[in-house]
Amino acid sequence: MRRIIAALGALVLLASLGFLFIGRAPYVIDEPGPTFNVLGETGGKPVIIVHDAKTYPVSGELDALTVQEVGQPGDEPTWFQVWQASMDASKSVIPINIAYPPGVKTSQVYAEDAAMMQASQQDAQAAAMNYLGIKYASRVYVVSMMTDSAATGIITPGDYINSVNGFAVANADALRSHVMSWDQKSPLKVGITHKGVSKIVEVTPRKVKGDFYIGVYVDYKYEFPFKIDVDLGDVGGPSAGTMFAIGMIDRLTPGALLAKNHVAGTGTIDPSGQVGPIGGIVQKMYAARNAGAKVFLAPSDNCTETVGKVPSGLKVYRIKTLKRAVELLTALQTESSLSGFATCSK
Repeated sequence: MRRIIAALGALVLLASLGFLFIGRAPYVIDEPGPTFNVLGETGGKPVIIVHDAKTYPVSGELDALTVQEVGQPGDEPTWFQVWQASMDASKSVIPINIAYPPGVKTSQVYAEDAAMMQASQQDAQAAAMNYLGIKYASRVYVVSMMTDSAATGIITPGDYINSVNGFAVANADALRSHVMSWDQKSPLKVGITHKGVSKIVEVTPRKVKGDFYIGVYVDYKYEFPFKIDVDLGDVGGPSAGTMFAIGMIDRLTPGALLAKNHVAGTGTIDPSGQVGPIGGIVQKMYAARNAGAKVFLAPSDNCTETVGKVPSGLKVYRIKTLKRAVELLTALQTESSLSGFATCSK
């Protein structure tokens, strides 16, 4: 009997171990991903290439950071991998339905990440241009039409919206403001560019839940005086925007901003130079430390997430604006004191 019980116990143990190593868990694991020196090269060519404008030599390392995800729908990690990750300070375990919401295809998630990367590159150039005082144009264009749009048959996707009742429209907020203030007497005279031809069309807004709409979804496109290409390969998402903007400024101004320093950082960027929060801050700090960086630029809004989780050997500074980031790097380059720059611990 004892032998039978022992044998059954061994079978249960083997089955449990088998499930631990083979059974799939409904989670994904976020871990430190590859780093990219935006002042260097990837795939044999510079990450940042400036066309038709004077550039200057750069040096040092300015790392953009990534988070690597283990697992996806249909290829989840094992319970053993999840257990290992839960014991590792550099990794996070996330329910798979949070990382990949039900009904959203994996391919759609990747496509959205790619689109956000493209947008972040454009916003980074706009922020760099604003910082350097270089003028550029921003144009509003129609992405798609709302259901029962008041502009159906008048405005079409791809059209640029230039003005409303004679007032220039430089961004979506300006368009919204002019439409919302409609006097309800005469149709709005909307200046558009359709397939290269500029004209004025009339649109009578419709009232929805107390507000007026002409029924278009819009985005914006920049028209820069020169082109800047950014290439990080298959990396997606908007979180490298601040590093791109700094890299562009470094290439467009005399003197190597990084000197011989190795700095890493993260943060979205908007055209005004405001640095925004990102996901995976802990994984990115570990990626920075693992790559050899000593200074880390973190979005101010992410600072609370770093408390007690900063890897040894890394100094984390809070950054709210592109201007402040450049000031910190300038102080670092000239070996000035950084005591006046706030860290994420104060």
